Amino acid sequence: MNPHFNISPFPSIESVIPEYGAKEFQSPFRSTVPLLAWLKDEEPLLQSLLKDLGMPGECSLYLEYQVPPPEGDGVASHTDLMVLSDQDSLAVEAKWTEPRYETVKAWRDKGKDSENRRKVLKGWLGLLQRQAGRELHMEDFSNAIYQMVHRAASACAAGARPRLAYLVFKLPPDHPDHPERTASIQQIKDDLKHLWELLGSPKSFPFYLVEQPLSFAPAFESLSKLPKADERTAEQVKAALAGENWLFRFAGYSVAKIGEST
Repeated sequence: MNPHFNISPFPSIESVIPEYGAKEFQSPFRSTVPLLAWLKDEEPLLQSLLKDLGMPGECSLYLEYQVPPPEGDGVASHTDLMVLSDQDSLAVEAKWTEPRYETVKAWRDKGKDSENRRKVLKGWLGLLQRQAGRELHMEDFSNAIYQMVHRAASACAAGARPRLAYLVFKLPPDHPDHPERTASIQQIKDDLKHLWELLGSPKSFPFYLVEQPLSFAPAFESLSKLPKADERTAEQVKAALAGENWLFRFAGYSVAKIGEST
């Protein structure tokens, strides 16, 4: 599969890594770290997952895929991984140690220009309306997670047959490094279900929650002790990701389709 950084092509996942900003790797516990390691070292798992999510066999990978708001003035949505094949699109958002993201209401309330934020949200909903099973109204989305809204909208912008998946990397709950502030898998699943139902539970736009267990390889154990928010940490994490030693061991994943026994 052909990797890209946004829309620029690269020969390999390793060659994409230098394109990321240093802040992305100032903590080895950012979800970008296991995502890139997974893509680099576990292509059979990736191929299997894409098949399970209904994607065609020939796909291209777009890391940090950007979609600007169709209306208003705002920052582009940067999807962790967009998978494209002809008319099919799959937006993949990776999660590991991140807390729950803010709701649409929280995002709107903290903005200095409320009218502009209304326009930005209206633009995202305009993209989602293409696949929605009901007429969408801004006031209904107050409790939806804002990131999920624009990631889902990005999938709609990228392909006529969109899908959205949240890929959650899992440490065992009793692991000493298991973070207390991490959004729970059940919370992520509930938030996905809430958004999908707001869209009218569209069968043409499936949502998935993918759980990918991992364990630390020796190369990551040393990275895990590095100080956070440090430029030297970012340099070492980047070098480790591009190196030959595995950082993680990945077990078999599980997939839950939102709306089916959730």
